[in-house]
Amino acid sequence: MALIVLIYTSSFLLLERWPTQAFGGDPWGYYAHLPSILLFEDVGDYQKTIDATAKYEPNMVDPRIDKYGVRETPIGKLCIKYPLGVAMLEVPFFTLGHAWAVCSAGVYDPDGFSRPYLLLAGLGGVFYAVLGLWLLWFILARYFSKTTAAAMLLTIALGTNLFYFSVYNNIMSHVFLFFLHAALLLASIRFWEQPGGFRAMQIGAIAGLIAITRTQELIVAAIPVLWGVTNRSALIERWRFLIRHWQLAGLAVLAFVLVLLPQLFYWKVVSGSWIYFSYQGETFDFKHPHIWGGLTSFTNGWLIYTPVMLFALLGLFRLPKTVPDAVWPTLIFLSLHLYITYSWWCWYYINGFGSRPMVETYALLALPLGAFWQWGTRYFWKKWANRIVITGFIILNLFQTWQLHKGILWTQETNRAYYFAIFGTIHPDRNALIAYESGETQPRKGLTFQKKLAVTRFEDSTSIYRTDQAAFSGKWAHKPEAEFSGGLEIHADTTKIKPGDWLRISIQGFVPDTAKIWSRDHMALLCVEMSNSAGKTLKYRSLRISNKIGNKQNSIWDTGDTGYWGEAAFFVKTPRQFPADGTIKVYIWNPRAQQLIVDDLSVEFWR
Repeated sequence: MALIVLIYTSSFLLLERWPTQAFGGDPWGYYAHLPSILLFEDVGDYQKTIDATAKYEPNMVDPRIDKYGVRETPIGKLCIKYPLGVAMLEVPFFTLGHAWAVCSAGVYDPDGFSRPYLLLAGLGGVFYAVLGLWLLWFILARYFSKTTAAAMLLTIALGTNLFYFSVYNNIMSHVFLFFLHAALLLASIRFWEQPGGFRAMQIGAIAGLIAITRTQELIVAAIPVLWGVTNRSALIERWRFLIRHWQLAGLAVLAFVLVLLPQLFYWKVVSGSWIYFSYQGETFDFKHPHIWGGLTSFTNGWLIYTPVMLFALLGLFRLPKTVPDAVWPTLIFLSLHLYITYSWWCWYYINGFGSRPMVETYALLALPLGAFWQWGTRYFWKKWANRIVITGFIILNLFQTWQLHKGILWTQETNRAYYFAIFGTIHPDRNALIAYESGETQPRKGLTFQKKLAVTRFEDSTSIYRTDQAAFSGKWAHKPEAEFSGGLEIHADTTKIKPGDWLRISIQGFVPDTAKIWSRDHMALLCVEMSNSAGKTLKYRSLRISNKIGNKQNSIWDTGDTGYWGEAAFFVKTPRQFPADGTIKVYIWNPRAQQLIVDDLSVEFWR
């Protein structure tokens, strides 16, 4: 534990995300309850809280106009959609931060957002992560040897995205839920060893905190109810026990409701109702869950960015022999959790590293992970294979966390091509940037140029989009002021192109000095579309143009330089089903009317 505390604390301080993480998005929503309630008393309005935030981050998106931030309720007041659980757990750290600011003799403003508050809030996330791991140690030590328990603790702490949410983005709900899940699991185990009123109230209170931290996590009730139930007769006996000892169940419910009261009062104040759905406009689609995508997509897929947990899933088959009491709670909770989590409209869950709602499950999944490890230590070769593989996953997790910190990896918009283009790299090349935008793996060798299929130098003097403001070659260039312009159409039956051949599409771009753009989403795109004779699109790829001008670091965040010409080019492979009479269309799509000049649009055939 001392090693984990050292690594977590030093990583939190060295990565130094804490000065900015509370100034937008989900972290602001969870944290803003504290200054609003304890300092400004502006619940339902939030003007003072927002003004205090804007003092430190003037460019922050106003949460009142962000459709995923603060919403207006039926009685005309504003409601922060995020529940109160995180804020309630952060109260001790907010209090320390406030005392620091007040006693700083004017160095820091006691306004909820100066550096003492943010540092202490971040340390609060580290504290609850470490506390959750400490509780997990007591759970693992009950069922496994100390060596196995220590190995599993290190694996969960350093080999999963718990590390990222503990040291880098730790004012969101997930690290707090990890702690609460560990606490509930330990309380459940202890209750069924020796049932009693105090332990029943512990379970109820923890479940209440979970409910007002992330409401759908109420399914964790399966853990205390089913812990130790291993067969049908045990289930019947469990039901009889709860009926006979209804007082214990009543105490748990009472503690649950008492903890829930702050959230109920908040909803009553801002909405006029005791129960209020604050996530207006955001829904579950239980008919079309994205479970496979949530697990395996390169866009924040759980097992892609936390592959070590595949061993936990495999360990479910060993769990009946190792920790039989955990089998049914784990299977039922995990099944419901996966179904509910990936039925959410945004099933890939932005603002994270991998699938963040799975972080809270690690307290329970540490048991099947331990079962798999223990099975793997029965033979010498398996023991060393386990050690090598898990060590590799830990190194990968820490390295990819660093990549995300440096802006190399952005899991919520990563695709397969980009993932492998930057895998293990410190300095991404141009091919990686192209793969990020187009989703097309760029060939590095083995292609031979065949011929140029089409080129336009935009020298048509009758075009209303021609300009002589700047030109790469000739007299004129093209100014794509329409949403779609600058098109070329090629019929495959005149080119001898076959499925599996490559096209290289290139264009020269120029951004005037007065037209620097800062948003990647506002850039014009160079697009290629391949269709069959019936007009059905078989493949579509696109590439931003202006961020290829300059951008020597090949950063996905760089928006390019102004005042000189640069080439945007990419290879696209023709699909397997591309017919001999197919059509290739190349054009510029400029939906946000970026001020841009282009020239020399070219399509080449490579094999």
